[in-house]
Amino acid sequence: MELVKRAFLRASKNHSALSYELIDQILTPLCELHKVDKPSNMEALKAFVSEIDASIRGFDQTLVFVKHALKNEEYLVYAKTDATPDTIANTGLVAEECQYFAKLLDKIAGEENCCMAWNGAYRDLGIEKPLKKVRMQELIQKWCQMGYFLEAEDNIYLGPRTLVELSFYLRTNHAENIDSCKLCSNLVLWDIRCESCDIQYHRDCIRKFLQKRSNCPSCNELWKTPLRASIEGRRSFTSQP
Repeated sequence: MELVKRAFLRASKNHSALSYELIDQILTPLCELHKVDKPSNMEALKAFVSEIDASIRGFDQTLVFVKHALKNEEYLVYAKTDATPDTIANTGLVAEECQYFAKLLDKIAGEENCCMAWNGAYRDLGIEKPLKKVRMQELIQKWCQMGYFLEAEDNIYLGPRTLVELSFYLRTNHAENIDSCKLCSNLVLWDIRCESCDIQYHRDCIRKFLQKRSNCPSCNELWKTPLRASIEGRRSFTSQP
């Protein structure tokens, strides 16, 4: 199983943000090759991942599951725990392209709901030596594939890898738009809010909390916001101009 863990970690580094379908596509042939049993259920899979994560934490790396509220999907994310915008996504890039990543990240994080229309990625970024539009498009596609950004309809959002890898940077530099869930301390975006105090929580976190209590953990008022995810609510994010 150790050989499977090492190979799976290498694959996770290459893909950065993995869906459950992709995890299965990677893990199934690996287990068959090394003649070991594949994790049989979600609990076993998460235990498998936790063991890998524990082995790399000391090297400023992590492998964790994170739920992206906008897509309502969980991703397995490989990330560097000591990353900053200046040190990531920069392999093989020139200085202007590295600067473009940092500027694009800050612009999206500074927008309401951390959402930016595609055409906003090509202007008013304050880059000393602007890139050609076709190169900007290539880079955005690359960074979406790496999980740093997420494309939905005609908009660009922060991706699952960014929520893990750059969480400290975002909390520190964009506290007006980005906060942590009061129940788990991880970044929370595009999720459920208390009707009384407007504090935002991860839907799964507040659902678990309300199994034992009926009041908001922040304002202590009776929780009134429906817990079921609203399709229209998600559309309201993806239909912004």
